[in-house]
Amino acid sequence: MPVDASHPNQLRLEIKDLALDGTGLAQHDGKLVFVAGALPAETATVRITGQGRGKLHAEISELQSSSPERRDPTCILAGKCGGCSLLHWQDSAQSQWKQQQLQNTLQRVGRLNCVVEPIRASTQVLGYRNRAIIPVQGRDGALKAGFFQRGSHQVVNMNHCPVLDPKLDSLIQPLKEDLEASGWPIYSEETQQGLLRQLVLRSGVSSGELLLGLVVRDDQFKEAEALAEQWMQRWPEVVGVVLNVQPKPGNTLLGPKERLLAGRPWLMESFAGCRFQIGLGTFFQVHHQQAEALVAALRSALQLQSGEVLVDAYCGVGTLGLPLMEPGVRLIGIEQSRDSIERAQCNALLNGMDNTDFHAGAVERRLQEFLPFTDVLLLDPPRKGLDPRVCDAIREHQPGRIAYVSCNPATLARDLALLCAEGCYELKQVVPFDFFPQTTHIEAMAILTSSAAQP
Repeated sequence: MPVDASHPNQLRLEIKDLALDGTGLAQHDGKLVFVAGALPAETATVRITGQGRGKLHAEISELQSSSPERRDPTCILAGKCGGCSLLHWQDSAQSQWKQQQLQNTLQRVGRLNCVVEPIRASTQVLGYRNRAIIPVQGRDGALKAGFFQRGSHQVVNMNHCPVLDPKLDSLIQPLKEDLEASGWPIYSEETQQGLLRQLVLRSGVSSGELLLGLVVRDDQFKEAEALAEQWMQRWPEVVGVVLNVQPKPGNTLLGPKERLLAGRPWLMESFAGCRFQIGLGTFFQVHHQQAEALVAALRSALQLQSGEVLVDAYCGVGTLGLPLMEPGVRLIGIEQSRDSIERAQCNALLNGMDNTDFHAGAVERRLQEFLPFTDVLLLDPPRKGLDPRVCDAIREHQPGRIAYVSCNPATLARDLALLCAEGCYELKQVVPFDFFPQTTHIEAMAILTSSAAQP
């Protein structure tokens, strides 16, 4: 209800939960109220800033009671930058909330009554991100670089980011200064003119190698090679600088065309007992430590045996499939990106693994070819989850064991319900991993066994 008649747009509310984007959730007059910066169990006077169908948006005017789990954020841009939404909440509280969200989503969306195991929390909650794509904008005659403000495409200018690998973080300010001094025109979403769109930073956690990238609208950069050589001389850990051309308007981050400016187009990384070549656009989990914990959990759950065939759908460059290899196991990888398949083949050779086959193509088309002789199926799809054709094919052929890795609880719950329908599969285990501390995102591993394979 309104605090007083003189402030009709103000309400005193009790925050009940968090929304998926990290904003506080309350209710008023039958409407959901999304309160920026609020935490569960807090009472606050809020100011209404917007409304939509059945919901209100608000910001805190005054906290009447604060959560005991509230803390001072470690970043001066907290609340402005949209990159992290939970910096003001204690790490243990974040992890517990994520576990409960996964449990609730499995029940609400999938009608699944499985018990989610305790979340595998990270001991590295800052400085963990090994990759960043940083938009740039021209504003007031100066170059601004940073992540977007929440709910907008307005860059919040930054010189440091506490969740980035410190080696990458230390490069942000000098790279910005060099790019501004270059005088290259900055791309504008409004006019679709200009050249420079984004800065890409990538680190090899084990190797210490760094890879830099410039994303541009077209390949018209003058003296880009000279600047790239300067960077490699200034920072010996930089092994390559790549120009990526993304000519399309909209939200696509990287384009299909790349040109090497200096060094080599990949860095070396050691991960879960294997060596990998990682390119600028290669999908690779941003939290090295937690990704290795996931591989260990997969290895323990699947118990691959000699003579078995492991099909790695959405295999990327072999990040999960290759570390799971055991003597006598055959690995078949499927991936849409031909570049990723070529890199996966290279990574297999790099690790002396010759019992592998990698195939380019959409999983919904190619998986049918291999399911008849698949013993273990590894699924790591994008956020949209599995195509219904994939679920149908799996149910038809029923490989004995499935490991499903997901970054989206809603699509995970949907797909698990389809696979488990009519007793086709039994959901044996669900384990959450906190891959993204200081954000609301969560990774999960689900293990299923076929009813046809049950004794």
